[in-house]
Amino acid sequence: MIENHYRCVRVSDTGICPFCYSGKIIRNGSTKTRKQQYICKNCHKRFLDCYTYKAYHSNINPLIIQLIKEGLGIRSMARVLQISATTVLRRIKSIAENIVPPVLPFGKIYELDEMRFFIRKKSNPMWLFMLLIK
Repeated sequence: MIENHYRCVRVSDTGICPFCYSGKIIRNGSTKTRKQQYICKNCHKRFLDCYTYKAYHSNINPLIIQLIKEGLGIRSMARVLQISATTVLRRIKSIAENIVPPVLPFGKIYELDEMRFFIRKKSNPMWLFMLLIK
């Protein structure tokens, strides 16, 4: 299991808005779970003192990429990272949309490898191609 101890920088300690970095924040009530809410007088955005939901942390996407490379499934990734499976799927989709396809230069020798597989039934064949540059 991956153990990461996240440090939470509290707004109450810094007194700075996390969106516009202004020092003009005031307290603005609390949530149902009794977490302090703040509002910025400069940008008028509301935010919490400290978020505890683990999907908000900045190192989740590299961890998802690492776990995909290790061969973990969606539900096992969600269990290990302690976030929901739908969040893992959305993050994988956003990571995949940001992948830039490689540029294939001319004048090189390429090797092509293919694999045929089926999705749900034999009447639905799919092909996977892998291009190796020598």
